[in-house]
Amino acid sequence: MNCKNMGVGVIKYLLTLILFCGIAGSVFAAGITDKNDGQPELNSVLASVNGEPILLGDVLPMTRVKEYQSYAAYSGERLEQVIRELRKKAVDELIERKLVIADYYRQNVRIQSRDIEAELDRVAIRMNCNSRKEFLRKLRESGVEFEDFKKNIEKRMIVQLMHYRIGVITGEVTPREVYEYYQKHRKDYAGAETIELAMLKLDDKRSDFKESCEQIKKSLAGSPDAFYELVRRYTPEMGDGRLGVIERGKLRTEFQAVLQDVTVGKIYGPLKIDDGTVWLKIIAHNPAKEVSFSEVEEKIKNTLNADIRDQAFKKYAEKLRKDAMIEYFF
Repeated sequence: MNCKNMGVGVIKYLLTLILFCGIAGSVFAAGITDKNDGQPELNSVLASVNGEPILLGDVLPMTRVKEYQSYAAYSGERLEQVIRELRKKAVDELIERKLVIADYYRQNVRIQSRDIEAELDRVAIRMNCNSRKEFLRKLRESGVEFEDFKKNIEKRMIVQLMHYRIGVITGEVTPREVYEYYQKHRKDYAGAETIELAMLKLDDKRSDFKESCEQIKKSLAGSPDAFYELVRRYTPEMGDGRLGVIERGKLRTEFQAVLQDVTVGKIYGPLKIDDGTVWLKIIAHNPAKEVSFSEVEEKIKNTLNADIRDQAFKKYAEKLRKDAMIEYFF
């Protein structure tokens, strides 16, 4: 599939992943809402750092995928709590990002323009665009200004550079430390049973809930392959509804109850949950299995080294926070 055949919605989703690393932001879950129409006030100020505001609209692109995925594991007050925690974490990440970028400009180090241009080219390739002209056109069609996009790419590169500079002096774990860690945590590396799910959720507050529910049942009965198209039609904010890979034991109880037998490709539902009706599609299923040291040695090494670098960077960021003026408004 080339870039010119990709829909605007798909492009926007890719841009979100590129800009915020990660995966409409759960307007059905806990959040700040407008009393007039029940939709999030994207201009609501959640925090400020040195007088610079952080808005709800800044946070939602970072949390929307995990907020939606949370529906597979939680419900009720616990769901609201999880979403608030996700947003709090995102706010803190934005605060940290702003402080790190400000510190970058105080130091005698700069990312070269050619490196930014090279990263833009890599982004275009990931979006299957064959030329800069095509890339610019798709940005415009998605409502994204190229200069704004470029600035966000530069900010991400700045944070990566500062993270790397802090990590250079921290060193790495030894092979013995890697093996000892495996021996102490080998149960954690016994591959858990996982299920890759997609979900179609129909909000029970819809004015056409009954009609839509019947239409979905009819469509799936006639063509199970229509599942993803139905998700895009009834919950367009979540693309095709893929929730990612989830450990079976971490699924919410209602989902575990209905997924007694796991058949790849099968659609389960309709299933009533606390605030609507859902259909689940099994994309992949991986049974639990034993994992040897050789299979996870490199993974453990990378994880431990990343932890060392992350801890060093965390101390650096904490020092920056101590010297900053930070306020929260939620």
